[in-house]
Amino acid sequence: MKKLTLTFCALFALLVVAPAIYADGPERYSGKEKEVMQPAPPVCDFYRAHEWDLGIWAAYAFAADDGQFDVLDDDPFVPDDDPFTLDIFTGFSAEPAIFNKNERINIGQVSKNEMFGRDDVFGGGVDIKYFWSRYFGVGIEGLGLAAKTNFAGGGLLTFTARYPWGRFAPYVTGGLGFIGGGSTLYKFFNEKHEYGVLIDPLVPTTQINAVISEREYWTVDPVSNNKIRALGQLGAGLEFRVTCHIGLMADFTWNFVFGQDRDDKLHLNTQQGTDTFLFNGLVLSQTTVINQALELRPGNGSSNQDFGMARFGITFSY
Repeated sequence: MKKLTLTFCALFALLVVAPAIYADGPERYSGKEKEVMQPAPPVCDFYRAHEWDLGIWAAYAFAADDGQFDVLDDDPFVPDDDPFTLDIFTGFSAEPAIFNKNERINIGQVSKNEMFGRDDVFGGGVDIKYFWSRYFGVGIEGLGLAAKTNFAGGGLLTFTARYPWGRFAPYVTGGLGFIGGGSTLYKFFNEKHEYGVLIDPLVPTTQINAVISEREYWTVDPVSNNKIRALGQLGAGLEFRVTCHIGLMADFTWNFVFGQDRDDKLHLNTQQGTDTFLFNGLVLSQTTVINQALELRPGNGSSNQDFGMARFGITFSY
């Protein structure tokens, strides 16, 4: 009976332990080494702390004050009498060149914007940034804009805050610096004279250096800004990393130009000449002719120069 009991206990132990031993099946040996699968390399961190960024971009800028003033084609001189020489014996008359200079008078501002001389311009720039963390960085920026016949350019110190999200990083930026150049359009009254030598038909030996033609016309011309002004910048944008080191960026900034203003001033321009009356080449009398006109002299300031700017470019990060 004891032997039977021991036999049943042994069988029971085998039934309990055997499934646990052979749960994964019997081990097989092929005689070859087992192949080990290497894990995939980790994806790079697109936005990093202690990162240097170089950005190169094109820009489209538009003036905050667009449009033009309507300046009429007026003759600013009152009266507009040119000096002349008259021989009362022969009836010969001409304007002496020595008294009749070319006239060019600024009669009014045309472009409302005093930075571009037009409503919008194209340009570009470059910036370098250092991010001491994934989220915050400082940098320097240089920009240039193709203002009317006069380049406008400047530089800024910038601060950028970004929020990386995968390959994307929306950001806000601000800066403070300077800008120079640019121009304003003004209208000018012009009077041009062509000089030549005229011969008295009755007294061929008498010659006079005179104006042989005269033309009055108006032009709209840029007047350059010659002062450096302060520049402030606020904006927001988005960067997309194509690779770990190359990205695309687009943003919009509003740029404030400020500083001390010196307004346009009116100046009284005086043109003086002499009417000369001759008798057979001899001077009988002379009369002074004085013409006066109010001329606008442009000032230098920062008013009416704010502008918006959209930028599109490529970034290189290291």
